[in-house]
Amino acid sequence: MNAKNLIGGGVMVILMVIIVIQFFPSLLGTLDDIQKDDATAIKNSTTGGGITTDTVLLAEPLYDDNIAYVTALTSDNGSDTPVAASYASATDTLTVSGLAAAGTRVMTVYYTSEALDGNTGLKDAVRMAGFILFIGLILAAFSAIYNSSKGSG
Repeated sequence: MNAKNLIGGGVMVILMVIIVIQFFPSLLGTLDDIQKDDATAIKNSTTGGGITTDTVLLAEPLYDDNIAYVTALTSDNGSDTPVAASYASATDTLTVSGLAAAGTRVMTVYYTSEALDGNTGLKDAVRMAGFILFIGLILAAFSAIYNSSKGSG
């Protein structure tokens, strides 16, 4: 075992760790952003007879089928306090509650949609890319250590 080679392998591992610490969070954020798009849906709505909910048909699927990705709900009716209540992924329909019992309004839904909807293979590849890169970096670090410990002497 050659000490110079072992030190060189250690330096390589330290450099890889620095690279991972610096760039991996940014890479993961980018991979997450690739999967998302900002979208808007607008609906003219009329409620009456004590009904305080309505549905809005979204043009694009809600990201991860999760109402947490409804970023904002607005209404031009000052008596409304619109809130995303539920989402039906089969029909891309968002149920909005908190509407005035009798009134008309224009509701605007701002939400995050699935950017890769319909590209199942690409969606899976993007979701796995961070993990695959992480495993590759670990294997490269072990390879650097192993090759430096073999040495040439």
